[in-house]
Amino acid sequence: MYADYMASFRDNMKEFLDAGVIVDIEVGLGPAGELRYPSYPQSHGWSFPGIGEFQADFKAAAAMVGHPEWEFPHDSGTYNDTPERTRFFVDNGTYLTEQGRFFLAWYSNNLIKHGDKILDEANKVFLGHRVQLAIKISGIHWWYKAPSHAAELTAGYYNLHDRDGYRPIARMLKRHHASLNFTCAEMRDSEQSSQARSAPEELVQQVGVECWLERGPKCGMRKRTSSI
Repeated sequence: MYADYMASFRDNMKEFLDAGVIVDIEVGLGPAGELRYPSYPQSHGWSFPGIGEFQADFKAAAAMVGHPEWEFPHDSGTYNDTPERTRFFVDNGTYLTEQGRFFLAWYSNNLIKHGDKILDEANKVFLGHRVQLAIKISGIHWWYKAPSHAAELTAGYYNLHDRDGYRPIARMLKRHHASLNFTCAEMRDSEQSSQARSAPEELVQQVGVECWLERGPKCGMRKRTSSI
């Protein structure tokens, strides 16, 4: 479906692509065009600063690594919970157990594989055209200061104090010579609610550093323009 849509765009915009009028193409990869799971949909009752919910079927993956008894983390709360109201995201919660870490790595890797696959298709579709491919990452700044980074984890960004959650994405983009557009660049820590333990400035800085460390994808910071 993604490839068909991109091929249709290429064919209908051929005149502009050939003339060099269109030089950048942001490939939509999920909700609001962003590479993430639909973990915080307002249409399902989510409201800021809820931690969101995981969106995946985990049973088969657990069985493949010899742990059929492992289950989806049912202790991870609901859309509008806070980390301390769950057993999974609370400080020293089950997200730090062997099962929790395996689930989070699997969940995040599946998201990156999705982006990798679609960008493979995009490179094939636009082969021969001088365009810069890009993707968009959501600036999930709420609960960034909480140890579990709960809202980032449910969206698929496995980011903790001891784990660079955005560097694997930057590494994937480097392989495709694609750039990264990141939202929330205009936000300031001082303007955010203390109850949400939000830190947009620190998050933007982290993502920029991880792109730089990979020496690959250009990292563009932009205001959030799409609805959640």
